[in-house]
Amino acid sequence: MEKIQINSKFADKNGEIMIVELGGHVDQSNSFQLEKMFDDIIDSKVFKVVVDFSALNYMSSAGWGIFVGEVKRFRDNGGDIRLAAMNPEINDVYQMLEFYHILDDYTTVEEATVSFEAENDVLDIVDDDEKTMPIVNMKSHLQPDSSEIDINDPSQEEGEEIHSQKKETADVIEMVPSTTQKKTPGKYSNEFIPYPIKSDVKLTDLPLAEKIKSVVSENPTVSPFQIKKILSHDHFGHTKISIFRLWKLLRDLDLNSPKKRYRYYRSC
Repeated sequence: MEKIQINSKFADKNGEIMIVELGGHVDQSNSFQLEKMFDDIIDSKVFKVVVDFSALNYMSSAGWGIFVGEVKRFRDNGGDIRLAAMNPEINDVYQMLEFYHILDDYTTVEEATVSFEAENDVLDIVDDDEKTMPIVNMKSHLQPDSSEIDINDPSQEEGEEIHSQKKETADVIEMVPSTTQKKTPGKYSNEFIPYPIKSDVKLTDLPLAEKIKSVVSENPTVSPFQIKKILSHDHFGHTKISIFRLWKLLRDLDLNSPKKRYRYYRSC
């Protein structure tokens, strides 16, 4: 039975940056330990966190959902959650779901720690041979939950809904009804403008796959999270879909990368 190990220490002598070391296996049955961990860190008034993934073997959709849901609390307090040292398997999922739009990742813990330097006048990093102060030291051995979701299991049609918050620098997509009948080839922006469809079928009545293709055909630069946001607009009948189900559909439609979405856009 898998365990999750959570240990943490201060990265600097002022106690402003915390390094959290994750180990083991994060899934639906024990992901709530991550929530408790972030609650404890917030309560300790530390808002700059580097999460060391080097000892982590697996992260399920439930675990990723915790990270995406919690990062806003740290940014609201002037901090951030930054990821470091992901193994190739975990990094593949991180890249596939395009979480790099939300969470910054670094090759090493040192790089992630130094990235906070711009927010400090002087970054007084604790040397490796100096004693660090442990803040969290938890190990849990929990029973598995039958509701666990594995995003690599093709039989899972619905992933967990993630209420994500994009970075302040992220693009905002405005939904503006268009009076234009024809788009200019090779021109696109971050504004989604639905063009009239030459049929009696309304956007709201289209099958979900066709709605997705309609979004991509107007703007190939949109990410899965932006597609999810656009589908929830009234132009598409307030269509709601989990990010994990959306990714599965994009994969089935061969639109699961920016390059593929641009190629589809050019073919329209």
